[in-house]
Amino acid sequence: MRRKSYKFFAFVFPSILLLIFLFIDICMLNRWDSMVPITLIPLWIWMGFLSIFSLFSWILSRHIFPGIVFTLCLLTAVVFSEESRSVGRELLRSVVHKRDHSDKKTASLQIVSVRCHGSEAALQAAAEAAPDVILIQGAPSKSVLDSVAERIYGSERTVTSHGSLAILARGSTLAVIASPSGRALHVRLRHPSGLILDVTDLDLEGCAPRRDMWKPSVWRELTAARVGGRRFVRNALGENPIMRQDVARVVGGHFGTPAGDDVFGPLENNSMIDTFGYAGIGWGDTSPNRFPFLRTDQIWVSPTLHPIQSTCRLNPSAQARVIASEVQIPMIRRPTS
Repeated sequence: MRRKSYKFFAFVFPSILLLIFLFIDICMLNRWDSMVPITLIPLWIWMGFLSIFSLFSWILSRHIFPGIVFTLCLLTAVVFSEESRSVGRELLRSVVHKRDHSDKKTASLQIVSVRCHGSEAALQAAAEAAPDVILIQGAPSKSVLDSVAERIYGSERTVTSHGSLAILARGSTLAVIASPSGRALHVRLRHPSGLILDVTDLDLEGCAPRRDMWKPSVWRELTAARVGGRRFVRNALGENPIMRQDVARVVGGHFGTPAGDDVFGPLENNSMIDTFGYAGIGWGDTSPNRFPFLRTDQIWVSPTLHPIQSTCRLNPSAQARVIASEVQIPMIRRPTS
């Protein structure tokens, strides 16, 4: 009996864990629509469970094989998980004093995305740093929006709202397009620097992990939600130029699905940059608010805007944590009169 137990924990059980490890990695790499429930769970959580089980197997058997599986799972979690990379950047910045090598001829733009759920306090907290653009989902009343915009932007303010979405910005509005579904709000505005900004605020139902997602009916529902979300994001991009030096695009808000999901494929195919994925520091997950393990709120920018730093901030009054990004903008030559 003891010999059988040793064989099980030394070879059989770690072999099963290794097969699960390979299956999860293949699913994460390909992001098949049919495998949505598996890819919705962050990689670090999968690898965490596999590491614990393989460590348990190694303790019981003291064989090298489960130790190898444990090391493999642990290294995968550290190297390939977005959370470990962003936390690593923060630790590196705290240890190594990095000089600012940014171009002196460029200015920066502050962008914030917040889910207010109708709370004025949540919006006030998100606007404390006076960002240039605020993307709001679950916006409070129009009077509150006007009051906040007046306080932080003064006469340079622009306030646009549609349904539960709103965009506050520094500059002047050139055009507004709102989707009939109320899930997207597009605003073209001119920033005081002269840069034209195409700003899109999204609030998608998305597909997030849930307890019953392994049921066939829920599995199909999540698959359809991903396909629909990807189509919606692709349509939201439209045909506006995003590669010109004097035009930049910002797409942000609540995507309802974690980072790395195929819903973000259209953004990647349009050469847009995930600001937190590129320059995020600290723990970047935004949902749920108290113990976040999913980065469902994101800010993407066109290559014209270079991400400098992106952070996730606690906002007790908001529905989720606030994502804030700072990007560099190019110097726009104003026509001489």
